[in-house]
Amino acid sequence: MTQILKTMKSNLWSSAAVNGFLLSLVTIIITLFLTAFPLGTVAGLLVGIGKLVATVGLLYYFMKGFGEEQERYTYNTAFTYGFLVSFCSNIVISCYLWLHYTIIFPDSIEKTIQATQQIVSQYNLDQTAMDMIMKNFPVLMSIGPLIVYSILGLIFSAILASFAKKAELPFEGEIEE
Repeated sequence: MTQILKTMKSNLWSSAAVNGFLLSLVTIIITLFLTAFPLGTVAGLLVGIGKLVATVGLLYYFMKGFGEEQERYTYNTAFTYGFLVSFCSNIVISCYLWLHYTIIFPDSIEKTIQATQQIVSQYNLDQTAMDMIMKNFPVLMSIGPLIVYSILGLIFSAILASFAKKAELPFEGEIEE
């Protein structure tokens, strides 16, 4: 059993999928918390900042942990692994958000639609475009974060890979003559 876990930890894709699932739990739990206990603007902002810090910290932890198992852990490998973890996490989050808005809390769509309708009436926006958006709201609320979180995953993985990589020995590639 330990050999299987060790092999899985060293396999880029399986490790990224498992850690991506664990990373997605941060967003899912915070989303459930905010749905169950609506907060004010300032408290919601503080929870959002806390979620961002927890997510970035956990991503760094996973990237660093994967590198410990590797003999050589370059910037490229660290970046690739970080982005794969982030992307797997984003897929899980996207699927959860679709479930959240269609099955678990369908009434939250109505609240959002009402708030959006107030904005539309206030700014005299095109009603037909808003009707189309409202019709496809669950899909948009799941695909939108997938795109945005993937872009953020690229950015944070690029930054964190600099810190997660292993230092290369200065004369490692040279051959003694």
